[in-house]
Amino acid sequence: SCHDGLTLFDRLTLSTPKATREDRIRMNNLAAAIYMTSQGVPFIHAGEEMLRTKPLEDRGFEHNSYKSPDSVNSLKWNDLNDEAYRDVVAYYQGLVAFRKAHPALRMMTAGEVAEHIVSLSDLDFNVNALHITAGANGEENDLVVIFNPNAQETTVTLPEGQWTIYINGQDAGTTPLGTAENTVAVEPISAMVLVKAPAAPAPTEPADDVTEPDEPAGDK
Repeated sequence: SCHDGLTLFDRLTLSTPKATREDRIRMNNLAAAIYMTSQGVPFIHAGEEMLRTKPLEDRGFEHNSYKSPDSVNSLKWNDLNDEAYRDVVAYYQGLVAFRKAHPALRMMTAGEVAEHIVSLSDLDFNVNALHITAGANGEENDLVVIFNPNAQETTVTLPEGQWTIYINGQDAGTTPLGTAENTVAVEPISAMVLVKAPAAPAPTEPADDVTEPDEPAGDK
């Protein structure tokens, strides 16, 4: 979203009239997770992280507010008295922290993107899942990024190894949220991002002491 057009949350409200507020917040967070784990420079409209809205007196929403009063254009700071809004702010903060921690999300060339990003297979309809292999832009870890826009949970088969979850439908950041191996269940209308650290090097065996004993003293 940007200053031209509807805010993200207003667009979601108008396009999903039968959805609950909870589901619209999940849609908002999923949208943020998509662009915050994409290549390129993220673009965030001021206030999106607190579900910014531009309401009109007729209960509609302003899509072109360059000449609108503060009642439309202002950030509604009092919304942060609602825990649901504070949770969205925390989610955005976590997305930013995770992106900063992983250079694989900031590759510099199209060739590098083509080399290191592989789509996972056997996915449910509408589900998108990508494997970002280690070595991308200096990243030591493998990443798996999953987007489930459906109203039902989905199960995704993971590449080999043990994976640590850092982003799910409720939380995002650099603190582990759990682990998964072989498959992982992804909640409805949510993103999931997992990281696999490089395997630890095998311990080296101590060298055997092969020092020859001194010859006993004697006549030669």
